[in-house]
Amino acid sequence: MSFAGGMKQNKGELLREMYTIAEGRCGVLIDSYDVGEKHRFDRDTLETIVESWSRKGLSRRMRGTLYASLKLNGVEYVESIE
Repeated sequence: MSFAGGMKQNKGELLREMYTIAEGRCGVLIDSYDVGEKHRFDRDTLETIVESWSRKGLSRRMRGTLYASLKLNGVEYVESIE
């Protein structure tokens, strides 16, 4: 698997893990740094991932932190890929 393919898979696993922690609920604040560390993402990479999810409407990020919560679109996205 290519680096980009592995990154995409890991980002998907990270989003699914956030979904699991939130028990499929929107608005549950999660420290994505703690979750991302398990998937070997460094802080800069996590910031990029969380920001991209925010731009895509999948999550809401607390400004200046790596705390994020899934939005309805994020919950529906995870449920559609399972």
